[in-house]
Amino acid sequence: MMSISRDKDISGIFARTVLAITLIVAIAAFFVTQLVSERAASFQKLIEHNMVLRGSDAVALSFNTAFTREWDSIHAVAKSIDTMSQADLDHFTDAVAKTGGQVAWAGFATPDGTIRSGSNRIGEGDNVSSKNWFRDGLRAPSISRILETASALNPETGLHEKYLNLSTPVFSAGGQTLGVVMYRLRIEWVKSFLLNASHKLGIDVIVQDDEGNSIVDTRGIRHVLPSNLVSAAAVRSKTSDAFHFVQGSDGSAYAFTSSFIWDHLPDFGWRVFAVLRDENMSSALPALTKDTLWIVGIAAIAMLTVTFVCLRLLLHPIERLAHAAKSLADGKLVFPDEATSSREAISLSSALAIIQSQMISLRNSVERTRTRQANRIPQANWLSKSNLSNGETTPTSSDSANQVRTRVIAAS
Repeated sequence: MMSISRDKDISGIFARTVLAITLIVAIAAFFVTQLVSERAASFQKLIEHNMVLRGSDAVALSFNTAFTREWDSIHAVAKSIDTMSQADLDHFTDAVAKTGGQVAWAGFATPDGTIRSGSNRIGEGDNVSSKNWFRDGLRAPSISRILETASALNPETGLHEKYLNLSTPVFSAGGQTLGVVMYRLRIEWVKSFLLNASHKLGIDVIVQDDEGNSIVDTRGIRHVLPSNLVSAAAVRSKTSDAFHFVQGSDGSAYAFTSSFIWDHLPDFGWRVFAVLRDENMSSALPALTKDTLWIVGIAAIAMLTVTFVCLRLLLHPIERLAHAAKSLADGKLVFPDEATSSREAISLSSALAIIQSQMISLRNSVERTRTRQANRIPQANWLSKSNLSNGETTPTSSDSANQVRTRVIAAS
């Protein structure tokens, strides 16, 4: 016969189930949180990537557009000088220096290097044949390296003014060289232009020459550029005028180009770096991520609460019925609770009630049988004693024994 083990502990079904579900939900919430955080960080980096590249392109576009206006202006003047009178030429050089503030001085020099006309009559009669801007300008349109004057001081910074000389040759209608026209462009105008553009676009701009010297830096606090960014800019081909994205070793988003100026303009030899401002890096995305995590946490708690209530309603009655079943299996007559929380609980409760009724009926039947058997033995003893008192001998054979049993059965 197969034996059934009743040593297993069936208590605590609800507690163990709740613990298991809590662990599952906690693990799921952890993975969801990690996934949301990673996706949010990746998405924010993508946003920073796009912001710094688009901002850099916008700065380059606005600066090149403004610079091209000056470049086109000097070429338009060069084409008109052949027909200008001296008075018209003087009027023009004066007007250029007074318009916009980007040009500090404009002048025209004859082929021998003598300045024929200069803004506000400054420099007229001087010989500039040894100047680079004059020699380069006689051959082709050119832009000189940044020069620092020894006399002019910037009233705002108190430092010597720095300039960028634009020069181009002047030809007559017959193609004869008449001289060189020159614009002296203020570097402070370049700085202020890039500073305004960087504030509007949310990026900082750092301009360096080909030797690594800083020309413009719109950052409030000037830090050394990350080494990986400088290395990338050094090896990048100068034929590419597009900005390239680099994640700096300091964690900031950078973009750089080795050819900041448009192709139709002379090459300055400038390298331009752009970095996303700190205030733009802390966008609304972290707050959105935080709100999402709060929602995930609240949803997990709500799900656990609903699950616990349902388990309480479903498993707790079954747990009580399981205890009752174990007691009945151990021979204890207990009355199982009537459960109505589920069809399974109702069926189990009904089955246990039937089993309990059958056990009670069976126990009563066994008790009655035992009582009858207990009453037979005294009655048989009484009949035996009665026969002896009447002079009957006690049978010794098997037939007399059968007669005694027959009488006892008949008496019962």
